[in-house]
Amino acid sequence: MLSIMNKYRNIFLHSQTMLSAFEQTATRSMATHWDPKFRRLRKNKFTKPKLLEFDTNTKDKVKRGIEPPTSFIYKPINITSSKEIFDPYIPPEGDGKASLFSKEFAKGAVEKITKTTSKKFKHLRLIKKSDNSFDENLFAETAQQIYIDAHSTLSKRDPEEMLNFVTENALMKMHHNMKFKTIRWNWIESLEEPVVKHLVTREMLVKTNLYAQVTVRIHSKQMLAVYDRFGRLAFGSDTLPKDVLEYVVFEKHLSDPYGSWRLHDKIVPSWSPAKTPVIRSYALPEPFKTDEDLEKKIVSKFKGDDSHLDKIQEEKA
Repeated sequence: MLSIMNKYRNIFLHSQTMLSAFEQTATRSMATHWDPKFRRLRKNKFTKPKLLEFDTNTKDKVKRGIEPPTSFIYKPINITSSKEIFDPYIPPEGDGKASLFSKEFAKGAVEKITKTTSKKFKHLRLIKKSDNSFDENLFAETAQQIYIDAHSTLSKRDPEEMLNFVTENALMKMHHNMKFKTIRWNWIESLEEPVVKHLVTREMLVKTNLYAQVTVRIHSKQMLAVYDRFGRLAFGSDTLPKDVLEYVVFEKHLSDPYGSWRLHDKIVPSWSPAKTPVIRSYALPEPFKTDEDLEKKIVSKFKGDDSHLDKIQEEKA
């Protein structure tokens, strides 16, 4: 063995592929290259792929042929409030105008007595079971204050603040078609004490999910003025107050321990007079300006007159 090593000693010494013991063992493996020379250079000899960034534009994705991700957007379900009036209260005809000795007042008094049946006490018992502090006589004053706060925050255009006083159903209706309008609302006084007219509770989906709605009669003097985007008065008046009689529905999610009474909707009687429509304003279009010289050229062209060509040649000269 020593004789063989001495024989080929010069080959091992002068060879360019002089390897260490570790590299010699590495070359025997099938997973490594047979020639470990320039291993570091071969390591860096590759192109890095262009990875997508989060801030890339949609046009770049289209060029690369990347399909948009499939979005599974489900309609959100809101259970903090309902979207309807469960059992709407029917106001007696002539309410707010009838005298003590009129037929309308007598009819309303009879209906009030007949409606104070076991159904009303059943709903009242369910409300008090979830809300121990509920009192029918004291709630009317609380509801009137919620009504004032809800309409006062309407002019601020702050939906988050309004949700403290109104439900999602009322927020949608109060902000409808008010994008480019300015609202000024003032509470002047209460003409009559607010009265609770109707109580109702309703289950939704499951028996434990309970909602309560209370209808309150509010007779007050208010001032409302709505201005359009040009600053012109579109509805109401900012100097003339009006008597307003409304039947306001307040709702509470009884199953929610942190729920509160909020304005939910308003009941408009069928016998109430029609309101004056909102005055709509439009921007007048600019008058169409015609070019007289162009009209003359067109007319002369159809008549066979070439006088306009002489003018063009004179301008070129």
